[in-house]
Formats: sequence, structure tokens, C-alpha cells
Amino acid sequence: MDKKIVVISFGKRFLLSRILAALFYATAIFLIYNYFVLHKKFVRIHEYIEMRNGFYSIFILLFFAVRFSLNVSFHFNFEEMKYRKFYYVGPIGYGTWKEFKKLDRVSTFLNSRNECEVNIWDIRNNRFEIAIFDEVDHAVLYGRDLAETLKIKFLERK
Repeated sequence: MDKKIVVISFGKRFLLSRILAALFYATAIFLIYNYFVLHKKFVRIHEYIEMRNGFYSIFILLFFAVRFSLNVSFHFNFEEMKYRKFYYVGPIGYGTWKEFKKLDRVSTFLNSRNECEVNIWDIRNNRFEIAIFDEVDHAVLYGRDLAETLKIKFLERK
């Protein structure tokens, strides 16, 4: 490997997911502005109950916004033999590094839901689930390409 860190990313979310996330974010920002900037008067008890319901709706909107905009990628550091599953929304992300032994193989596997999983295995049989495909042929092509990139063997299982 020439690179210090190899990133396996699945690209951007679908256009519909990004549009829904943008709508949820915009609505949440509007509600936050409405409650914190436009409410400059003293709060009475019945207004407090309305504001509490508004806070719940803001949290729900933010939950769905993050849900529709969350992306996942895998980072492998082969010099230090570490990997991380990296969750990110735009430029903000989080992932913790974990150690692994030498990578052994890339495999495809047809699970009980008739989905084809692409997994990377290390020497100790720790499995890193990389992708799930509906079509077996797409998973095999992706797995072969990934094995060739990582310079490890490919195993196709059914």
C-alpha cells in the first residue's frame, strides 16, 4: 500500500434524501429562530407548555435531518494496523480507531434476507461489514474490485 490511510466511501446520499434532510434542517432552524429570537416577552405557564412542545418538534426534526444526511465510510490505516467506521454529516464526523491484525480476505455472502453482503476479514476472523447489495453480481464486482485495491484474496460464498 502506498497510502497511509485507505478510505472506503459510499459517496453521497440520494438526491431525495438530501432534499428531505435540507427541509428538516431548514424547518428546525426556523423553529429555533421563532422560539428564541421572536419570543422576547415573559413566558407564562401555558406558553411554556407550547414552547415545550415546540422543543420536542425541534428535536424530532433534527433527528430526521441527521438521519437523512448521515454518511458512513471506513478508514483503514495499514501502517498502524487500525481501522475506524467514520460517521459524518457534511464536514462534521466521528469515528474511533480500533486495532486489527493483517487483513486476510474480502468475501461476499448471501444472508437470510436475500441481500448480498461484502465483508473484509482479518486473520483472527474479525468481520468488517462494508456494503450490502440487492444483486449478487453487483456485490461480486464490488468485492473483486475492493480485493484488488487492498491486494488481498477474494472469496465468493453463497
